[in-house]
Formats: sequence, C-alpha cells, structure tokens
Amino acid sequence: MAINETTDVTQNTTSTLYDNVFNGIVYLEALLIITGNTLTFVAVKQTKKLREIPTNVFILGLAASDGVIGLMTPIFITLRFLKIEDAWSGTVCVLYGPHFSMFWISLLTLLAIAVDRYIAVVQPLSYRQRITTKRAKIISVAIWIVAFSLITSLTCLFGSFGVGSTAVRIVFPKQVSMFFLQIIIFGPVLGNIIIYICIYINLKKKQSVVFDGTRANSEGTHRSTSRTTKAYVNMMALVLVYLLIACVPNYILQAVSKQLQTSKPEWFVYISNLSVILFYSNSFMNPVIYSWKNRNFHQAYKNILLCNRSSGIRSEDSICDGSRTENRSTV
Repeated sequence: MAINETTDVTQNTTSTLYDNVFNGIVYLEALLIITGNTLTFVAVKQTKKLREIPTNVFILGLAASDGVIGLMTPIFITLRFLKIEDAWSGTVCVLYGPHFSMFWISLLTLLAIAVDRYIAVVQPLSYRQRITTKRAKIISVAIWIVAFSLITSLTCLFGSFGVGSTAVRIVFPKQVSMFFLQIIIFGPVLGNIIIYICIYINLKKKQSVVFDGTRANSEGTHRSTSRTTKAYVNMMALVLVYLLIACVPNYILQAVSKQLQTSKPEWFVYISNLSVILFYSNSFMNPVIYSWKNRNFHQAYKNILLCNRSSGIRSEDSICDGSRTENRSTV
C-alpha cells in the first residue's frame, strides 16, 4: 500500500506540474497574441503608407479576430485550471461560439484577401477603382457580422450543453450537423487554395511577357507594381499555410477525442495539448510573418517599439522622430 500511495503521489505531482507548464505556455501565448495584434493595429493606423493600402483593411480584420482569441484564451485556461468548465452550462454559447466564429472570420478574411490579390494580379490597371479602402471596410464588417452570428448560433444549437440540444439533435442528426460544419470550415480553405493557385499561374504568365518598344517607358512601373503585388501574395499565402498547419491538427484531434469519449490514452492527451499550443501560436505568428515579409510593416513595428522607449508618436510617417522617413522598398 505504501508503494502504491507513493506512486499515486508521484503521478499526481507530475500531472500537476505538467498542467501548470501547459497553462503557463498558453497564458504566454495569449500575451503574445494581444501584444502582436495590437502592434499591427497601431502600425496600420499610424503609418500612412500602410493605411492607404486596401489589403491592410482586411489585415486589420484578421488582427482583430486573432486579438479576440487572445483575450478569450485566459478565460478558457482559467476554467480548465479550476475544473469548472464542464459544470458551467453556458460554456458553449458564451465561449465556444465566439471562439469558433473567430476561426471562421479568419478563413473568410483570408479568402477576401485572396480575391483582392487576384484582382490586383489579373486587372492591375483597374484595381484601384474596383477595390477601395471604403469597400474593403464594408466587406470586412460584413464578414464579421455574418460569421459571428452564424457560427455562434450553430455552436449553441449543436453544442453538448444548453436547453433544447436533445431536440435539435433529433431534427439535425449528428452526421448532418458535422457535415454542415465541415463545409463551413473547409469551404473557405478550398476557395483560398484554388484562388492562390490561379494567382501563381497568372504571375508566371506575366513574368513570361516580353515588353515591346511601345511599352518600354512603362516597364519599370509595371515591374515595381508586379513586385509589390507578388510580395503581398507571398506574405498572405504564407499566413494561410501557417493557419492550416496550426489549426488542422487541433480540429482533427478534437473530432477523434469526441469519438473516444472517456477512453483516451495518456499519449493522446499530450498530443492534444501540443496541438492546442500550436493552434494558439497561429494568432501571434501573423505579425511575425508581416514583419518578416513586408519592410513597411517591419519599419512600422520598429518605430513603434522605439517610441515606447523614447519620445512617443509624433508623426504618421516616421512615427517616432517627426521626420518623414520614406521606405522606398515596398516589401
């Protein structure tokens, strides 16, 4: 008995330590999410060159959805730590609904950016007339309203808690509801992939075009615009790829977890927790990707961070020192 009791104590201590480390990592991720996406907001709002690009309106929408995830994450972890998550009947509607809707908002926003980049590649001359910052704002707001209301409502209806969930399952069988939710999730993913394939095909065609003498004067401008467009395409394609890498394993393991019910091996729990950490990393990696792939974002982030340690924001363009710092390289 003494040996068994010692083993139980050791296992409990190890489990507690593991839980504390896991919770600490996710709390740190939440801090990075809030900090990074706030930095993106300030960068776009305070930098004229970034603010005038319609694509960056969608990037702000993406940063907002990631920021909400960062704000909600500590609540999830606190409920999990206190072991009262399952005891609260409002968990699905109040927490999981908005949380799932942020993921779909991210997918739809990336789809809007893909369409925006496709128009910039295929119809560069009329792009400014077709896509304006005002229209981008309207589209971004519409995405938020539709995605938030639809996903939150569906999550509450098909959730495992709440009054009437049994009746809902009679009308909408589990297989039907899961199929519907899969279409909602993977539809935008497939749309993004198709559009980016079309974009790369068109970029390759444009690169193979040989300019004749009558277009020689505009060749430099065309190449500069093409480089800018291609760089934004590469940046947002990388954001999409990392989103899939970070989120797909978590959703697959969540689906498997529901099938296993209570019979979950210990290794599965560890892998599931790692997938959760990877899932949340997506929300703070986007600002890192912007800084890495776009020099305007990189300079804006740098100026903001320097201002936090020095004199504060004095100018839109240079942000820190009041001089008009021109970033000649668009990417």
